[in-house]
Amino acid sequence: MGDLEEQQDELLALESIYDSSVLSIINEADDKGGQFDAKPHLPEPFYIQSDPIEKGCHSKEDNLQKIQYLPPVTLNFQLPIDYPSTSSPEFTLTCKWLTHKQLSKVCKRLDELWEENTGTVILFTWINFLHEELYDFLQLSSPLDIRNIVSNRTGKSVTTSSSSSVIDKSCDLRCIQDIESQDWLLVAILDYDSQMKTDVFNKSVFLCNVCFQTKPGSSCFQFNPCCHIFCRECMRDYFEIQIDDGNVQGLICPHDKCESEAHPCQVKNLVPEEKYSRYDELLLSLSLDMMMDIMYCPRRLCQCPVMLEKDCNIGQCPSCQFVFCRLCKLVYHGLTPCKLKANELKTLKDEYENADSEGKKLLEKKYGKRIIEQALEESITREWLENYTKPCPACGFHIEKADGCNKMTCTKCKNYFCWLCGDSLSRTNPYSHYNIKGPCTNRLFEGMENEFDFDDPNFDWF
Repeated sequence: MGDLEEQQDELLALESIYDSSVLSIINEADDKGGQFDAKPHLPEPFYIQSDPIEKGCHSKEDNLQKIQYLPPVTLNFQLPIDYPSTSSPEFTLTCKWLTHKQLSKVCKRLDELWEENTGTVILFTWINFLHEELYDFLQLSSPLDIRNIVSNRTGKSVTTSSSSSVIDKSCDLRCIQDIESQDWLLVAILDYDSQMKTDVFNKSVFLCNVCFQTKPGSSCFQFNPCCHIFCRECMRDYFEIQIDDGNVQGLICPHDKCESEAHPCQVKNLVPEEKYSRYDELLLSLSLDMMMDIMYCPRRLCQCPVMLEKDCNIGQCPSCQFVFCRLCKLVYHGLTPCKLKANELKTLKDEYENADSEGKKLLEKKYGKRIIEQALEESITREWLENYTKPCPACGFHIEKADGCNKMTCTKCKNYFCWLCGDSLSRTNPYSHYNIKGPCTNRLFEGMENEFDFDDPNFDWF
């Protein structure tokens, strides 16, 4: 069999073994070659160690990132005319996260494999080594330290700790670091890991725990960090109901006792545009409500968010220029305590009595101690009047019954009225009210049993 036939058969065999997502073949008469993306198998769990992402990270654990996938080591190969009888395939190795020294070591190993199998097809052996044995061959381990990986773009020099460049003659020119700079390495790895997780998820099949139907991953929705999975159709209906009800905090995982929340980006990709617009507005409004230095303009036709200065009770709307008090939301009144309506005194009294120390200080600052004391006093007075007096039906003046019968005389307007039913009595014969048929018949002296014995034959009625 000639070289060209062996090349043809080898490329066809590789295409039948590997998926097109990792292997691409050029199989033309005068141009035969291809590319293979070797994806080493990583142990679980697997971490990479990088520079701290946030300031203040000092321990080793602060700069560890958990991943499942590393970007591939790419083998580009070209088959010469006299392969495999005489010449080895021409190749380059491309990788983002291996150093030039490590890539050179791999190149040397590929050369050794060819020397051990000269005269026979070698591509499958190379590919199998890169795919299955690379991790152990380079003695990689978790966490993988990716600091100081990227050397100068020439591929012929490395950067030392003193930031000076020296020529490293051990580097193979067939090695290519496919990354712009060290600063972009972590981002590239995390982006690839995220994309691979998405691809694997979309190709998998899951059972929705709402409708109990089996759906492909591309039709499913996953909450993080709980990883509970439901179909997109069920979650879309669920989210739309919550948004219509104004419950933007209710977009949580429906799994029992799970509190994972949907990310706004997930909501945007799931619900119609008009629903997301409402969700976004409600979410912004909720966030502003939780900010102590933000409040809305009190004018109903404005409602523009207003930034308030710390420890300052005055606010000015940037839209309508309305100047108001942040405490009572009325026109700013300077050092004068906030005005309080009479019917709000009882509410203020209840709120003050149930508040903690910080709440009481805020109410005292808002209304002033004098108003608080007035609310407490008026509440006590009102409760006493309700329990021990009754208003005159003619003038409304409160009358206290100390003793005597149920025919009362208003001390203010001299009107007669019944203590039991509150009705006004006749000016000429007020006692007739207790003789005629009605709810107060024979009840003139009701409530006086402890003072008088009405069954005593010697009791003088009149």
